[in-house]
Formats: sequence, C-alpha cells, structure tokens
Amino acid sequence: MFLFIKCLPRMLRMANRDIIRHFTMTFSSVISIGVALMISMIMTVAALNISHFTENIQSEFIIHVSIRPGTTQEDKDLLEEKLSRMRDVSKVTYSSKENELDLLIKENGDVFAQYQGEDKNPLYDIFVVELTDNKKIQDVSDVIKKYDNVAKVSYGGSMIVNMINLMEMVRKWGYIFVIAMGVLAVFLIRNTIKMAIQVRKDEIAIMRQVGAMNWYVTFPFMLEGMITGILGALGPILVCIGGYTYLYKSMNGMFLSEMFKLIPPFPFTLQISLGMLIIGLIVGMVGSLLAARKYLRWSR
Repeated sequence: MFLFIKCLPRMLRMANRDIIRHFTMTFSSVISIGVALMISMIMTVAALNISHFTENIQSEFIIHVSIRPGTTQEDKDLLEEKLSRMRDVSKVTYSSKENELDLLIKENGDVFAQYQGEDKNPLYDIFVVELTDNKKIQDVSDVIKKYDNVAKVSYGGSMIVNMINLMEMVRKWGYIFVIAMGVLAVFLIRNTIKMAIQVRKDEIAIMRQVGAMNWYVTFPFMLEGMITGILGALGPILVCIGGYTYLYKSMNGMFLSEMFKLIPPFPFTLQISLGMLIIGLIVGMVGSLLAARKYLRWSR
C-alpha cells in the first residue's frame, strides 16, 4: 500500500501525458462516451418524470360508489362496513347527494344551482373509496359492483388503467435502455484503451523487463479511462442542468396539463448530474480494466 501511494503521483502524470500524447483517440472516446451518456441521461430524466406522472395520477385515484335510491340508512351502514372491510381499501367516506351537488356547483359554476332541492337533485348519495394499492382499482371496482344497493361504480374507466400500464412499461424499458447505454460506454472505453495498449506495446515491454509490477503498468490505463469517462460526462451534465431547467421554466412545470407535473429542476438535475459523473468514472475504470486484463496477461 505504501508503494502504491508513493507511486500514485507518477502514475497520474503518466496518465495525463498519455491522454495528451494520444489526444485523437482520447477525444474520439470522450465524444463516444458523451453521446452514450447523453442518451442515458435523457432516458433517465424521461423515465423518472414518467414515474412521477404515474405516482401523481395514482394518488388521485378514488372509487365513487353510487348508492341506489331508496336505500335505508341501515343498508347504507351495512354497505359501508362491507367496503371498509375489503382487503385493498384504506378509507371509506360518505357523501350525500346534496354535498355532491354543492361540489358540482363550486367546481362548474351556478348553472347547476337549478337542481337544488330534494325533488330536483338527480345525483346519488355516494361512498368515496380510497385504496392502499391503486393498481388494484379495477379489481376492487369489479367486486363492489356485485354488492347489494350499489347503483354504479366509477373510477375513470379502463383508459386510465391502460395509461398507467403504458407509463409503467415505458419507464421499465427506459431503465433497460439506460443500462444498455452504460454497457456500450464500457466497450467504447475498452476499445480505446486496447488501441492505446497496442500503440504503446514497446513501452510496456520495456517496463516489464525492468521489473515493473502488473498494477504499476495497468493502473495508469485505469486512470486514463477514468479521466476519459469523467470528460465524457461533462457534456451530458451541462445539458441536464441547463436544458432541463430551461424546459421546466418554459413549460411552467407541467407537460400538457396539470395532471403531468414535471419534477422540479433542483435538486433533481444535481442528482442526475452526480449519477452521470459516477457512471462515467465507473465505465471508464471498468473498460480500462477489461482491456488491460486481456492484453497484459503476465504474472510476476
């Protein structure tokens, strides 16, 4: 360990020297890694915002259970008890048809005030059912429809469920794509280091002949790969912070409607940027290590 620490400054100088000496290959690798990380960053931001959309929409999911007209109070209490005892139900709230009409007037204006009065109100008394797992909304609704004294059950329909499922699928595939881009970046680094080793094979042979240990030869390549990975991550980081902040402000923090609220840029962009920096560092190190292990196979 002491020898490693003692040699570290020299190995850093060697890595910096080799980056400058083989600038063309290094620049090509930086661009390639930057493109891979840029795509990964875009897909990550999109996937996380889609996840945010899904959580917001699911938080609004409630089931409206309309009670059949003429149902006695005893039967209403019995129905409420049945609903409360259901496995995926977290809360059941009663709302009279008068209260529902007041909410309708408040949200849509006085045009509905003409329906005030016992004989004019066409609405139902309802139970508002909240769930512990909103993915079960359709299954729970199908069960409630079979209960006595239930006139109808509404929750937004299958379109909402299909939209949630679509968002979940896009998010999962987005994460898979990000992982694929990371693997691609590793191989880009590996190929660059492999070419660098081929170019410097005479220099490496001399180092081996004078007694240099394996780690002394391979570690500068790892440092070179790490520096290349960090440089490749700088472009995506700048685009993430500047581009996403501009996009958020220009769209007033939402995508198309208030239902799809974007994640606020801070600290979100800083977290993504830190992740890109770490990924660049790791793929650079791993790519260099893979190349070094394959092309520097000797033992001392």
